[in-house]
Amino acid sequence: MRARLAGLLAGMALGLSACGVGGAKIDDPVIVVATSVPADQGFVTYKHSSGVFTLRTPPDWIAGELPDSNGVRVQFTSVENGQAITRLSVYIVNTGQPMTPEVFAEAANTYQPPSDLAQYDWHEISRADQRDGSRRIVGVRTYPTLGPRSVNIFLQGDGAFFSALELDITGADTTALERLRAVVNTFRVNQNAELAVGTVQQAAAGVTSYTGVVQFHGYLAWSDPDGVFHITGEVVNTTQRPLEAVRLSGILFDAQSRRLAEQSDILSVDVLDPGQSAPFDLRFEGGKPANTVRYELHVAGREADYALKTFYGPKNFVVANDRAEYSAQDTLVIRGELANIGPNVATAVRIVVAIWDAQGHVVGAQTVFVSKPQMVPQEATTFEVPFYELGGPAVNYTLTVVGTVGQVESEE
Repeated sequence: MRARLAGLLAGMALGLSACGVGGAKIDDPVIVVATSVPADQGFVTYKHSSGVFTLRTPPDWIAGELPDSNGVRVQFTSVENGQAITRLSVYIVNTGQPMTPEVFAEAANTYQPPSDLAQYDWHEISRADQRDGSRRIVGVRTYPTLGPRSVNIFLQGDGAFFSALELDITGADTTALERLRAVVNTFRVNQNAELAVGTVQQAAAGVTSYTGVVQFHGYLAWSDPDGVFHITGEVVNTTQRPLEAVRLSGILFDAQSRRLAEQSDILSVDVLDPGQSAPFDLRFEGGKPANTVRYELHVAGREADYALKTFYGPKNFVVANDRAEYSAQDTLVIRGELANIGPNVATAVRIVVAIWDAQGHVVGAQTVFVSKPQMVPQEATTFEVPFYELGGPAVNYTLTVVGTVGQVESEE
C-alpha cells in the first residue's frame, strides 16, 4: 500500500498528450473546445508574508506560519472527518549562494532526516533525484502518540533558495492524494524575495516555536456548540533548562494576512522542566470569524529563575485510582486521589489534564484547583476535573499535578 500511495505522488508535473487526426489538412479550421476542470478549482491562494512563496490550497485548510530564525516554516492543516491533520509542511531557506548542483546536494543531505530524529524514528523507503534537479524522499516517521506516518519529502532549489515540502499521505484516499498533488503543483518560489540568509536545518519532527526552544504537539482547531473557537494542544520544553512565564498566543488571519482575532494565555504549569509538556486551550469567546483561513501559534518565555524558588513540581505528588467517567449529564469527568509526598507544605495545588483523540490531537485541556487551600506532607485529597466540551472523541488522557511551596499557618 505504501508503494502505491507514494507512486501516486511521484509525478508532480502534469502533462498533456496530443493525438493526430488522420486526413487533417493544413487549412482545416481551428476548433476550440472547453478545457478540463483545473485541478485547483475552488482553491485559495496562500502567499507567505515575506513573499518568498505562494501556493493554492483547499479553502478549508488552515496555515500556521511559524517564525524560524533560519528561514520560513509553514504548516497546512486539513480537517478530515472532524479531525485536523497536518498534510503539508513548507520549509524555505535563503542559502545566500546560487543553487548549483553541488550546493543543492549539500543542502539536501543536511535536511535529509537521520535514522533517529529527536527520538522519532525515521525509516527511509526510497529516494530519487528528479530530472529537474530536485530530490524526492519517501519514508515513515513514527511519533509517540500518532504512530507511524507515511511521508513524501520534495526538495528543490530556486536561485539561492532551498525548499523542502513534506506531505503526510497517511490514510489518504485517491481523492485526497489528487488534492495534495494539485497543491504541490501550484508551489512557486519568488527568487527575488528579501529573506535573510540562514542555515539549512535537519528535517523537523515537530512544530518549531517562536524561540526554537519549545515544540507544539497535537494541536487542533475546533468550535464548540456555543460558538467558542478553540485551539488546543501541548507544548514541550526541548531545552536542557527549565522555563517559566511561558505565554502562548493564537492569531487568526484572513486570506490577505490581516489579523482578525488574537487570544493569549499563560501556561497553567509555572515552570516547564526540560522535556516536560503542558497542555493549552486558547479560547476565542467571540468565535471564529467567517473569513478566517489560517492561524499562527506564538510562544514566549524565559529561563526559570523567580518561579523556581516557589515551584512545587510533579515529583512531589502521587496520583492514585484516577479514572475517566461520564456523568449522568454525559459530561466527561476525570476523578482520582492525590497525595503530597514531598518535603514541603503545598499550596495552590492544581490538576492539569489533557484529553487526546486516536490521532494524537489534544481535544480538551483543563486545570482545576483542589479544594484544600494547603496540603501538608503525606496529606491526601480527592479531585474531579470535568470537561463540558471536547473537540473530538476522547481516547485517553494525561494528568499532571503541580503546586506552590507554602508555609504552615501558625495557630493563634
